Amino acid sequence: MISYRKKCANGGVAGSFTLVALAVLLALALAACATPPDHPNRVALSGAANFRDVGGYATADGRRVKRGVLYRSDDLPDLGARDLEVVRELELKRIYDLRYDTEKTAYPSRLPSGNSIEVVEIPLYYPPLDRAESKRKILDAEVEDGHFHQLMIEGNRALALDYPGQWSEFLHGLAQPDSLPALVHCTDGKDRTGLAVAFVLRTVGVPRETVIEDYLLSNRFLANKIYWYSFLGSMGSLFRVPPSEIRPLLEVRREYLEAAFAAIDERHGSFEAYLHEGLGLDDDTIARLRIAFLE
Repeated sequence: MISYRKKCANGGVAGSFTLVALAVLLALALAACATPPDHPNRVALSGAANFRDVGGYATADGRRVKRGVLYRSDDLPDLGARDLEVVRELELKRIYDLRYDTEKTAYPSRLPSGNSIEVVEIPLYYPPLDRAESKRKILDAEVEDGHFHQLMIEGNRALALDYPGQWSEFLHGLAQPDSLPALVHCTDGKDRTGLAVAFVLRTVGVPRETVIEDYLLSNRFLANKIYWYSFLGSMGSLFRVPPSEIRPLLEVRREYLEAAFAAIDERHGSFEAYLHEGLGLDDDTIARLRIAFLE
């Protein structure tokens, strides 16, 4: 076996320069990670970057979404002792996990012990956005210009239309008074979770533009991960795939959520019709959701 020291020596100046450059990039990335973004909805956890309250938003009729009723997050395998105490204090009664089996197996959630939190698994899996397949395409440089951007648009349309049973279960569950406070999460807390929260906010009467603003907040909370993963992916492809072509996979963009809303309008005519005809929510269920979420 050739030692790392010997390989560096054989690499000469070029090898040393590469190591220094990577060290500088790593230092910059770590420095960027040192200061998390400030936002009134942020729940400060060291092990979950995108954990936040969904409350505080005004509705079209002048009411406001209550704080402390619904939270959203990325996955939860890295919660430390202090994080677990913060989560315990939220007094969650139910967690909706939108990840599919391989995600849950690879990164099992770490939750506070002693709390009777019900975990409801509602897997949402869109095969073209499989994480392993996306990684392979990047490493093999099988990514054409605009590939992931278009895939995310198509994926959000499909997630909105092709999983009515899952969305119905989620919204009906939230309408149960004994299910709150609740948390909904997936792996990054941006796509599936972003749609889930968007559906809740629109159902209780939050204006569409405000819903989009909440959706886009994930880019602030995941900014360090987006930067670092897009660079590492590009490096893994030997820089044949530029970071700019990987970022659409790691970000949320206005056009992604608007694609989901447009698909709903095209098929059902309106979001209200989607709730009734597509997801089977009756007026009583929608009223209970508004009572539970609004003040």
